[in-house]
Amino acid sequence: MEELYCGTDIGTSSVKIIVFDKNFKPLYKVINSYELISREKNRAELNPDEVYNAVIKGLRECYEKVKGMGRLKFISFSSALHSMIAVDESFNPLTNCITWADTRAMEFNDMLEDYYNENDIYNKTGCLPHAIYMPAKILWLKKYKPDVYEKTEKFITIKEYVIKKITGKAVVDYSLASGSGILNIHHKDWEQNLLNYLGLKKENFSCVIDGKVILKMKEEVTKIIGGDIPLVIGSGDGPLANLGAGALSGNKYVATIGSSGAVRVFSNSPVLDPKAKTWCYMLDKDIYLPGGAINNGGIVLQWLKDNLFDGFKGEEDDFYSLINNYVKEIPPGSRGLIFLPFLTGERSPNWNPYARGLIIGLSLAHTNRDLAKAAMEGILFRMNSIILALEDLMFECDEVLANGGFTRSEAWLQMMADVFGKKVISYKDHEASATGAAMIGAVACGDYPDYTSIKAEFEIDSIKLPDPDRHKKYRSIFELHERIYDRNREFFQEIAQY
Repeated sequence: MEELYCGTDIGTSSVKIIVFDKNFKPLYKVINSYELISREKNRAELNPDEVYNAVIKGLRECYEKVKGMGRLKFISFSSALHSMIAVDESFNPLTNCITWADTRAMEFNDMLEDYYNENDIYNKTGCLPHAIYMPAKILWLKKYKPDVYEKTEKFITIKEYVIKKITGKAVVDYSLASGSGILNIHHKDWEQNLLNYLGLKKENFSCVIDGKVILKMKEEVTKIIGGDIPLVIGSGDGPLANLGAGALSGNKYVATIGSSGAVRVFSNSPVLDPKAKTWCYMLDKDIYLPGGAINNGGIVLQWLKDNLFDGFKGEEDDFYSLINNYVKEIPPGSRGLIFLPFLTGERSPNWNPYARGLIIGLSLAHTNRDLAKAAMEGILFRMNSIILALEDLMFECDEVLANGGFTRSEAWLQMMADVFGKKVISYKDHEASATGAAMIGAVACGDYPDYTSIKAEFEIDSIKLPDPDRHKKYRSIFELHERIYDRNREFFQEIAQY
């Protein structure tokens, strides 16, 4: 019977579970959605048990659907970075899962910044003082929910919660640990100086292990799913998106736009920016991932869909088709409209959680078509700022691999090529994070000695080359975009008070 791989990607809005053959060709996919709880200002949470149930339901469906095709050799996990759940001594959640998009802890940034500068924390952890990371979230919980904080035994991520319920083991992979902002990426253990500052111990966090470790499911879980399948810990969604895009062997830059967005590249050692514009996470115990991320990617288009395309009820792919038709006749620069898309604050390169959306140049002549294109351009300008920071640290690139939901938009892909001034390649029907999870699982189970020996061939969906004239115009607009940001940043924190 043919052996099959299963990659499970726990995201911010859904879990995607994909079964692959041994050539990493997808055979079956399940997507189970859940609600992002954001009914209060700056709040963005998930119900941990809703996520777990979505995972189990999807695994059960996949097991049933593919058992006639072959045998699942393993299940390997990808997960969104930067989540936090407070749990008690029995691993019962005391909070919801606080996601990367939750910025309620931003008031602690200034306090942490002084401590980070004095103790060189960025160069130890690869992470800046920011509301996205656990230190700020822990301080927020301690101040505003002291009763919950006192009951907390451990601070964990959503993947740790799911894996504990499936296997009974309280463990975290190097990637998720590095994304917490508390792991020393040189010593590969929890950073003691930061723990001392937070008043915590290593025991308040899970044991850090390599993502290629294989665990056994609990008997009651195997009965629900339908079979006893080895579980590979896996890694974070960003690192696995790079791995799944085939970026390791050629050491290529990868640009992802899903709900958020990022540009990343692999390295054999930590890469840290003297200007602290970028972060450095881990794929596994030996491979590092310098990069930068924006909070506001596809989530901005979702906002446009909900608020400016009144009455649109189609599927997501239909919305991308609508957007393509809307923006294709709008010239670069959106007829003098600039959109700074900071709807949920800013990560790289300026790490400003107070940043908010700004539209400038709006006139009676503009329509929602112009605004849609200006938003898409604004997202790409923020991605371009990360590309430039990484090229200063590492090497210049002339080709970028693109993945994420935005690749369904031909217009957006072409815009990326024109803004970056680089060739942009995307693959057909390619879920990079789930594919990367399957790849790390294949290495863990011994089918490959290492990642570079994996020679998966993906069908190219699109190759976009930059138009020289449009790139020249976008360089000028990008500089204007940057100046508008710089001149308005002093107002963001003041506005946040209201």
